[in-house]
Amino acid sequence: MIPEQLNRWQAHAYFMADEQWHSWKNGDESLGCTAVYKVGRHAGQKCLSKPGKGTDHVGWGPCVAHGGAKKEGRAWAGWLMAHKYAEELDVSPWEALLLVIRITAGKLRYIESVLATATSDDELEGRVTEGTPLGVEVGGANDGGVIGARNLSWWVEQSQVERQTLAKVSKAAIDAGVAQLLIEKELRQGEELAGTFVKALEEMERAGMPEEHLETARTAMRAQLQLALEGKEASK
Repeated sequence: MIPEQLNRWQAHAYFMADEQWHSWKNGDESLGCTAVYKVGRHAGQKCLSKPGKGTDHVGWGPCVAHGGAKKEGRAWAGWLMAHKYAEELDVSPWEALLLVIRITAGKLRYIESVLATATSDDELEGRVTEGTPLGVEVGGANDGGVIGARNLSWWVEQSQVERQTLAKVSKAAIDAGVAQLLIEKELRQGEELAGTFVKALEEMERAGMPEEHLETARTAMRAQLQLALEGKEASK
């Protein structure tokens, strides 16, 4: 069922993406450009370009030469992406885009809270003697590393990955026709939900909870945060 909020060309893009997605599921189609060459040595063949070539939605939908950068081509790619997420999350394509935005915003909020605990650029850049992505304190010197620091470089990398994902999916949602107001609402909900978990951890730290217990709490909270962001019932 197509959301009523879509305009004519967005609705057409939805129909095209839906048809292409189901053809792909049946093994009869790719998720790339479906244009057919009319002239030249490839006349009669489908476009040979990679999906989304030359556009800001590389990997999905029509290439730039066949309308991929135009509004309907962008919407088409956005709905293809939505169908993929919908299958993974077991929701409708419309809900999938918003849900991925909320999940990613929540992850990013949590990652930024971890990075905020850095005491130096050395920790952010990974210039420490040893360590783990979770930032366990270490000792000993090696290759000029900082003694007793934490290696937060993995979290820096994850922050970049989640920011890129958030930007890409938000753009796809807008192109597909999801109202900007709804996107902003999902962003706020994801950030607020993650913020609740972050505050709980801060209270535990202030109360003097031992580091090994804090790490156990972090692991449990990350798992519950993921479930909450996906709208699933927390395990009992």
